[in-house]
Amino acid sequence: MISTNQLRWAGVAVLASWIAATGDAFTFILNSRTGLPIKWPAAQNAPGAINLKIMLGDSTTLSDGSNYNTSARAAAQVWNKVMGSAQIQTSFATGTPTDLNGVSEMAFASNAYGRDFGSGVLAVTGGGSIAGNERLEADIFINNRDFSWDSFRGPLSGHGGDIDLQRVVIHEIGHFLGLGHPDERNQTVTAIMNHAISNLDTVTADDIAGIQSLYGPPGVPANDAFANAIVITLNSTGTTTVNGFNTNATKEPGEPSHAVNSGPSQADNPGGRSVWWRWTSPSAGNVTIDTRGSYCDTILGVYTGNALGNLTRIANNDDVSAGTIQASTVTFAVTAGTAYRIAVDGFNNIVQEPADTAGADSAGVTLNLNFTSTGDSIPIITTQPASGTTTSGGSALFSVVATSAGTPTYQWLFNGTSIAGATSASFSIANATSAKAGTYSVVVTNPAGSVTSDNATLTVNAPTPTATPTPTPASSSGGGGGGGAPSLWFCALLAALGFVRILRFARR
Repeated sequence: MISTNQLRWAGVAVLASWIAATGDAFTFILNSRTGLPIKWPAAQNAPGAINLKIMLGDSTTLSDGSNYNTSARAAAQVWNKVMGSAQIQTSFATGTPTDLNGVSEMAFASNAYGRDFGSGVLAVTGGGSIAGNERLEADIFINNRDFSWDSFRGPLSGHGGDIDLQRVVIHEIGHFLGLGHPDERNQTVTAIMNHAISNLDTVTADDIAGIQSLYGPPGVPANDAFANAIVITLNSTGTTTVNGFNTNATKEPGEPSHAVNSGPSQADNPGGRSVWWRWTSPSAGNVTIDTRGSYCDTILGVYTGNALGNLTRIANNDDVSAGTIQASTVTFAVTAGTAYRIAVDGFNNIVQEPADTAGADSAGVTLNLNFTSTGDSIPIITTQPASGTTTSGGSALFSVVATSAGTPTYQWLFNGTSIAGATSASFSIANATSAKAGTYSVVVTNPAGSVTSDNATLTVNAPTPTATPTPTPASSSGGGGGGGAPSLWFCALLAALGFVRILRFARR
């Protein structure tokens, strides 16, 4: 809702609890039961379509050349450009928004669902219904009883008191998608979602960060596949927090279900949008892993094993508290030097509600690790070997930096096989050939155990052919005699030409 106290943006919380704070500048409209944002569900085939019927009219040409319908459509496209797992699909129609009809609509109106706008209110987003954290419908009402509308960019002044429809609709679609007012938390932030209209006419970095927390950025997450798991490194206190997205992620063939439902069915939840991390325990101890701070309903699985086909489940969880705290958490004992594979997936509601075909939940994901050591630590690699390129006959150098309670030993590997004599922190190749191209890694060992570095790739290119120089023609003098010094008149001519060129450059 928007009012004229500096044309105030008022909060929209018809579908859920009032706007609540997060750890970031942006805010969300939250489900009061779960504490998670209310957002449109991800479709089985991303990006999901969010249908919005625009009923503003097309008979008036506005300052920017648009009409009311096309100006509102342009506002929707502003959000579409920065969202990954959802896209607003607009269509044009005539009529009045109707509550709980399963259709999201936008129209000019003198009230919202029969309720007066109140003094100075510009627009309201509300209505609709929700299932869990899912928004199923929302309507946008633009007040044409008290205001006249145009469409323009830049400053608000100089338009005869008309209101810019496009920036208002951008703001209202932000509510429609699930965003709240960041500045109502007594903070200063530049955002189109602030409660007061301003000369700002498009989304800012804070708006984009907020919407991507709900729907992700365009593209597939880098750690979508098991083989591309992101390596986690703990800080000096044994803790870390990593962030990512499972929007547009997929479930690979042969990938297991990652948790048992916390609901009544107690069945494996199928998930469907998993992302992967890998953490190697530096010593024996205990670790707690959770997804608190994620913006979706998660499931969590932890495994050992180097391939999807031979994983051993170590721990799994759906909800911290069934149906209310929908973050996931596990605690288990770890052994030194063991690599643990961590999968975070979205809860798939189809298990409990078969009519829900939206698939696994997805949004921004937060993963927290808290490790307590109970034994000596294996070496910790702080600088991994780096890949390189050289030419045939050239040289290459690989090195590793590791911290260790005792003096560590090193063994370099080429394509997984030990290299004789390569037992220091660096390994050099003096005369590279194509046979030396491949992957290099190093095993670092101390009395507590061993750790293997990431692979580094050496590329050996063929040398660049040397160009054959063009022969210089032999000089000759008149009469066919042998070469000799140029005549004095020829030198004088060259000097004169050089002087002319200097004059020409000077005159430029």
